[in-house]
Amino acid sequence: AWAKRLIDTRAITIIPAANALGYSQNVREENNVDPNRDFAWDQQPSECMKTIAARSINEVWLDHIFQLSVTFHGGDHLIAYPWGDTIHCQGSLYSCYNGWQAPDETGMDDLTVGLRDFVGKFASG
Repeated sequence: AWAKRLIDTRAITIIPAANALGYSQNVREENNVDPNRDFAWDQQPSECMKTIAARSINEVWLDHIFQLSVTFHGGDHLIAYPWGDTIHCQGSLYSCYNGWQAPDETGMDDLTVGLRDFVGKFASG
């Protein structure tokens, strides 16, 4: 009953393969550009949005006000935070490069703990 209520009261956007060209060619890149690095983060705006994948994702986000997104990403078994990479964070997860921290870090942490507790462990451990 709760799942039906969630589905009936929300708009759900599904993008089956953000990088369709890379998927069809069985490579991560789209024409030698990694779409995951093709956004205006930590680089000049003129150096991004070169892939169809990045431009498409950008347009979807410009057209909608998402309160939450979930990604099933490249075979990983994880719940990822925005800006939760180790490239921009030194030491502790909460001590990021130049003080950067996702604006909704506390909410993401609460959500992650709730999802982890609800789902349990993967069979692989």
